[in-house]
Amino acid sequence: MTTIYLAGPEVFLPDAMPIMAEKRRLARQFGFEPTGPGSDENQTPVKRTAAEIYARNDDAMRRADICLANITPFRGVSADPGTVYEIGFMIALGKSVFAYTNHPDDYGLRVRSIWYAGLEIDVASGRPRGPDGIAIENHGMADNLMIDGGIEATGGKVFRAAELPEDPARDLTIYFEALQTIASMRG
Repeated sequence: MTTIYLAGPEVFLPDAMPIMAEKRRLARQFGFEPTGPGSDENQTPVKRTAAEIYARNDDAMRRADICLANITPFRGVSADPGTVYEIGFMIALGKSVFAYTNHPDDYGLRVRSIWYAGLEIDVASGRPRGPDGIAIENHGMADNLMIDGGIEATGGKVFRAAELPEDPARDLTIYFEALQTIASMRG
């Protein structure tokens, strides 16, 4: 059975346990054995140090065959930094990586509309820049080009919702689509 590392910020939600349980159930429905933060193996009711949590996740990533990461913007315009680390680590291990986001907008558009909301964007130079002079990525990708580009380089894909769901932190529609596609690719 293919082991799938489920990366994402769901562990921080107040209702993390039922959401992650449903993600694991769906992964199993498509023939995957889920692992990673919040997976069954990590449910021991003991307080862990940061180093212990890191070591468990590191071990789970090394044992996994593939990764499916939730890169829905978290606490800002971009993906959760821990999830981004996990994506890069899995790529460095030579694993296939896939990601999904519940936000339909390109990263550049989110930077303009959320980070610089209502502020003037300088486009005269041919490269959009915020009022602070910092360039705004304009590659049409779901997140920073190194995230999308790295995923695609592994043969993976970034799945993006067509429209923003009512509850982007919890909606599993695009996650389900990603699992379905990955299963058909591996079948």
